[in-house]
Amino acid sequence: MAVSHKIMEHLEKSVIVAAHPDDENLWFSSILSKVDKVILCFLPVVSNPTWTEGRRNSLSAYPLDNISCLGLAESEVFEGVDWGRPVKTKYGLRITENQLSDKVYRKNFDSLKSKLREHLKGYCNVFTHNPWGEYGHVEHVQVYRAVKALQKEMQFNLWFSNYASNKSANLMVSEFSEIVRDSMTLPTDKSLAKEIASTYKLKECWTWYDDYEWCDSETFINNTDTPPERWKYGTLVPINLIIVEEQPVQQSHLEMFTSRAKGKLRKLILKIQGLL
Repeated sequence: MAVSHKIMEHLEKSVIVAAHPDDENLWFSSILSKVDKVILCFLPVVSNPTWTEGRRNSLSAYPLDNISCLGLAESEVFEGVDWGRPVKTKYGLRITENQLSDKVYRKNFDSLKSKLREHLKGYCNVFTHNPWGEYGHVEHVQVYRAVKALQKEMQFNLWFSNYASNKSANLMVSEFSEIVRDSMTLPTDKSLAKEIASTYKLKECWTWYDDYEWCDSETFINNTDTPPERWKYGTLVPINLIIVEEQPVQQSHLEMFTSRAKGKLRKLILKIQGLL
């Protein structure tokens, strides 16, 4: 499919800001090779050295030369939110289950803003995660919040992805009830996506389904606080819906004991690394 002149304008001086290595491939494959730069935010996973090393090796072997990484450590707060009733905050979502991760999560928001302020200079179009974190990932939401916090100051167009899931549906609906935005749709680059996925899998740091099949197209939604008058009462916005298995917030006693033990070890490592 030929790219229209209008879409080419939206890709002028453009950059993708994605949370983790492989997110850029899952949610932005249609524009990966078209943007000027791809910025990944997080790399080290304190509790998973295999992923940390695998990500470094994957980026070294990456088939595109427009990728870079801020290198922040993950907060590891994936299942710390009640997705039935998520609470929005300026730094992402309220963490209810892990105080240690919440502390790192809050600190990461400030680090993201500071680092992205330098890396986004001169760009007109910034593509990033959506306000509900695609399938429901709190660090995706945080990256969106950090980029959004810089939009007015840096005067760029902000675009977010159209992926969602049964897990993140409540948060998605609350976001869309506030404002409906313009959008553009592009075909996914399945060939490139599968090539990149094979690298992550080879390096043992692929975090998604092994048999995942990319959608035929994906849509990017323009995030503006003042939409054109023609969108006043809504418009057609396609959603790429993914069905995921939600994890219960409650833990068994054994799981809780194991989690606390890992948490203490992780806290010690973070203190040694100066991240707390």
